[in-house]
Amino acid sequence: MYKVMIVDNEPNIRKGLCYVINWEKYDFSITDLAKNGRDAIEKMEKNPPDLIITDIKMPGMDGLELIRYVREELQDEEMKFIILSGYDEFDYAREAMKYNVRAYLLKPIDEEELIDTLELIKNELSRENHFDYFYIEKVEDFSENFVEIKEFDILVVAIEQNNKDKEEIIKKIIDYFIEVKLHPRIIKVHLDNFIMRLSSIFNNMGGSIENIIKDYSFFKTNIYNINIKQLEEELVKFVNDSSIYLEELKKNCGLINKVKHYVHDNYSQNIRLKDLSEKFYINTAYLGQLFKKETGASFSRYLNEIRIEKAKELLRRTDLHIYQIAEKVGYGNSDYFIIKFKEFEGCTPLEYKMKVQ
Repeated sequence: MYKVMIVDNEPNIRKGLCYVINWEKYDFSITDLAKNGRDAIEKMEKNPPDLIITDIKMPGMDGLELIRYVREELQDEEMKFIILSGYDEFDYAREAMKYNVRAYLLKPIDEEELIDTLELIKNELSRENHFDYFYIEKVEDFSENFVEIKEFDILVVAIEQNNKDKEEIIKKIIDYFIEVKLHPRIIKVHLDNFIMRLSSIFNNMGGSIENIIKDYSFFKTNIYNINIKQLEEELVKFVNDSSIYLEELKKNCGLINKVKHYVHDNYSQNIRLKDLSEKFYINTAYLGQLFKKETGASFSRYLNEIRIEKAKELLRRTDLHIYQIAEKVGYGNSDYFIIKFKEFEGCTPLEYKMKVQ
């Protein structure tokens, strides 16, 4: 669980952020609340956070001074920062971006954008394998004993085709494990290779194997404690769930492709997820979840990515002013456009234009 400190001089905002999302669901925990930068520094000494979410303008010591202190005085380049700000505070936010601030969020906080930002930060903080529930162990000591089991290849195809023979194939695999008395670590390697192949298929369909694998203990249990009978039962359930999930992905791909096409054609308009849900006759929350599952990005991030790419094209090919480009790609406020552009590209629109000329 990654530790979060919230820094804001307004008590209601500090408390509100604690409940705006289920933090633990995204592997974050709010460990401290601070009323200004000075208060935050005192609390950091006792309990250093992984992420600081801070307002920009605060009495005593503002957010910009706090970020500068962490970067220059503490010489900490690893601490992650998210800035909270209003439309009238862009100059402060631009200054803060020089100190490697991870994201800039407008008040009131957009829940979807916050979640998307947290997931990006979590990926940066994580030193573990991409998969949270399993890892591939080294097999140097017994590599010569490792033999590919063709039934796993057949099983993958059976899952893709939702074939009825899946359970029979699993039984053959388990019988082989028992017959040749495979070392548990070799069994683990076979399972992990199988999972990686499935993961690749799901990823290509816009899904994630972690949506299924988290419910199965045999990917989390110590390999030496594996019970073959339990393994067979769970593997059957897992494979059936995988087939069902794959069928859902195939159905959902069509809807999400329509949404993506609509976004590409209308990115310059004020597009909201709610409007799209009404257009395609689907619940807003479900569409947001489905879009994230299929594309790997929240709707708001996807829309911003499209707009920034279109802005880059206009910067390369036209002599339009920054405010004109902002309007053409769907940003009503040019300052907000500049901040978003720098968040995605690491430079301002003007700096980008100078680089590509």
